[in-house]
Amino acid sequence: MNNTISFGAKFVQKLPIRKYSYEKKDYIQDYANLVELDVHDKKDIRALDDIAIDFGGDSYVNNMCAYVKQIARTEKNKINKNIFVLTRQEDNFENLKTLGVLGVAETSKMGDKTIELEYLQVHPMYVYARPPRSVKGIGSAIVKYLQLVNDKITLIATSSAFYKKCGFKKVSPNGNWMMWKKNKDN
Repeated sequence: MNNTISFGAKFVQKLPIRKYSYEKKDYIQDYANLVELDVHDKKDIRALDDIAIDFGGDSYVNNMCAYVKQIARTEKNKINKNIFVLTRQEDNFENLKTLGVLGVAETSKMGDKTIELEYLQVHPMYVYARPPRSVKGIGSAIVKYLQLVNDKITLIATSSAFYKKCGFKKVSPNGNWMMWKKNKDN
């Protein structure tokens, strides 16, 4: 399979999520595709803009898009951001369909195998759905992937409970600064 998508984005890998089975009355394993957008490509930035609109406009994804647009205009060569999109879409990624997007993350490179997770947003229709949600494990799938490919991740959490479940620890007792480090014994 060719990982390069014609408009600049690239397929990264399949990630496990859980979807609700009405037949089994429980969640079963399913998969979604993680795609990395090219923050230097105008078509990818437009795709991110469409995702922001689908997420409701006033969202973390909107903040990601606004920042990438601003930097692309002023300091194009200084962008150290990565935008990851988790989608149910199976193929034809050159035409990313916003309706299939489950979640989006923005990271900043801080060093070799060290990133800051700037934003992570799951589509509001999965966060605020009445139980049972049709899909679960979206945010944790993205975080687990980032933990797999990085040695250290820092972030500022508005709510730390989710990140604590993912292995992050508070760096300062009075703040929202959190960090995860890979156990070198693994």
